[in-house]
Parts: sequence; C-alpha cells; structure tokens
Amino acid sequence: MTSSSESRHPAEERVQEFMAEFDAQWHSAAPAFENRDPANPLDPFKLWHGLMAQTTRNHFTDSSTIALGQSFDRPAQYGPDAEWFLRSEGHENVAYVLTQSTSPLARIHEYTVRVQSEDWKISAITDHSSDPILPFVDRVSIDASVQECAVGAPFTEMPEAEAQLDEVRNFTDREVTRARDGETSRVEVSGIGTLVTSTGVLTVLDFGYDNDDAHPLSRTVNPGSYPVDRVTAFGRNAAVRVRFSDQTPVAWHPASIPGSGHVVGVDAGCVVIADYVGYASMTRRDKAAAFDNFTAIERPATLEFSLGDAGVGFAADSGYGDGSYPVYWGEDANGEVAELVVDFMVLVAADDDGVLKHM
Repeated sequence: MTSSSESRHPAEERVQEFMAEFDAQWHSAAPAFENRDPANPLDPFKLWHGLMAQTTRNHFTDSSTIALGQSFDRPAQYGPDAEWFLRSEGHENVAYVLTQSTSPLARIHEYTVRVQSEDWKISAITDHSSDPILPFVDRVSIDASVQECAVGAPFTEMPEAEAQLDEVRNFTDREVTRARDGETSRVEVSGIGTLVTSTGVLTVLDFGYDNDDAHPLSRTVNPGSYPVDRVTAFGRNAAVRVRFSDQTPVAWHPASIPGSGHVVGVDAGCVVIADYVGYASMTRRDKAAAFDNFTAIERPATLEFSLGDAGVGFAADSGYGDGSYPVYWGEDANGEVAELVVDFMVLVAADDDGVLKHM
C-alpha cells in the first residue's frame, strides 16, 4: 500500500490485510470454478460464499452491508494485482483509503474504514469513476443549467390521459380496493420531514443515478424550508409531495425540465427531490454515504440528507420499484405553486379509454 509500514495509518494496514486475504481466498476458490462438477453446479459458489463470509468477519464492521460472496469475478476485483494505492485520509474515527483499479476502466475504490471496539474495520467499499472528493458537476455547468429556469416559467397543460388525476384525493386518508385483485388497503398521509432549498431551483430524478444526471425543473420556487409528506398504501410509498403553502391546489400541471418531459425514469427503485445546485455540487463520497444510509433503513423508505449549506434533500422508495413516474406542480386559486408531487401510480387505475384516475 505505501512504501513505509512505519508511516501507515491503521486504516491502510486494515485495507492491505483485506486485499491480501481476498487475493488468497480468490486463488483458493478459482480452481473450483475452472473445473466445475456438472452434477454439483452450485458447489463453487457455496465455497466462495463461505470464504467471503470469513473474510467479512475478519475485516469489516458488524454493520457493514457488503456482500463479497454474491459473485465471483475474473480477474479478482480486489487485491495487490487488482488495484494500487492512491492516498488515504485519516480522521478521528473514520478514514478513507483510495486505490485505483488496474482494469481498463481504472475505477477508484474508496474504502471507508471506521473504529470498532478500538480496532479499524472496513465499513464500505465504493466504486467511483473519478476522485470522490470532487463535485459531480462544475459550477460553470450548473450556472448554465440554472439560467434556463425561472420562477414565472409558464404552466403547461396536462396530457389528456392524465388530465383527470386528482392529487388532492391522492393525499387523502381513506380505504381503497384494487379492481385487479380485490385487495383492500388503508391509505395514510404522513409528514416525513423538511426539504430545504437555498436557490429555489429543484431537481427530481432516480436517487440511484449519479448526480451529474440531474437537471433542474423549468419552474423555480422561493428559497426556503418546506414540509414533505408521503402517502402510503398496499405497503408502498404511493406518492410524495412538497408543500410550498397552505393553499389547496385547484389545478395540476406537468413539472418539466427545460426541453424535456415531466416523467422520471427509475431504475434503482427510488426518487430524490433536492435543491438542484446543492445536489449537482455534492461530492461522490457524500452521495455514496447518503445512498448507503438510504438502503439500510426500513422499507418503504424515506430519507432526509444534507446538502451542506445548499439545503436538505429527500429520497423515497418509488412505489412498486422501477418504472416511469410523473411529476406535477399543484397550482392554487391565485395562480401560485402550492405543491410539487411525484406520483408513484400505486393508487391510479386506467379506465377503458386509458384515462388515469385516482382510486
């Protein structure tokens, strides 16, 4: 890892020990994968799973969610031949050890190492495409994107198939029955936290995507702190909303990004609402930590996470998981924005003409 063992931080020593053990375990298991017994196709994986369980116990924190035994990669993903040391950063109870993969992709492995019972143990390994302490997007690019947005950006009309959706009804406590299977569920609305935006420029996208995939919504709101609610049904998050006032919306409009639509594509089963400038400026390290926190909590999950001085973002499991989910502005009787809603379509059904309505 480094040229002098005397100068090594204990976290570096832990990572080096892990790399050596992983490499030895990999070479121990490789022959079983190369010479499989057709009658026992799972034997190599059972062997590998057992070896990695031992390695995890030896080198990782009790709370780590790493799953080293989930797959067997060729060549080895970790080890002295698979990566080389870049640098380490030591703090009081946490340290970061960075290595670079020797593969053609040259990914950066960031080992997060924490103190557990007076010993340093690895809590997570995160892969990055570039330096994790740099922001996802540079300030010039962020400012250029923000220039396309305005507080008075015109509302647009709802698509015909969505025109009869009623998000006020969606966020109403009630009991519903699904027509397709007859299952009944209680619909419950609850407050889940506060969104804080320092710029009023918001973004909505898949929380699993890198932050440089974020784009701002065309219409902006006043900077400030706003309550966030969710509605749950059938054991799922059915929708989330941000309330910008106490006014009840009387009309709904697509919340679009400049030059694009109002539907969020989701591949990681979760959505984020955040201040665009703060979210695009996050470092890869901070985003990875927020996402790890999100994956560790009870489902259906929601999570507040810090954007530093830029505000507080919000993430939520998206209904039944991956899919396409519309985002709407709720307009009050005075023509002002009262709400922003992401509808996960859990409480929506289509009639015979394909028109969507809330149950």
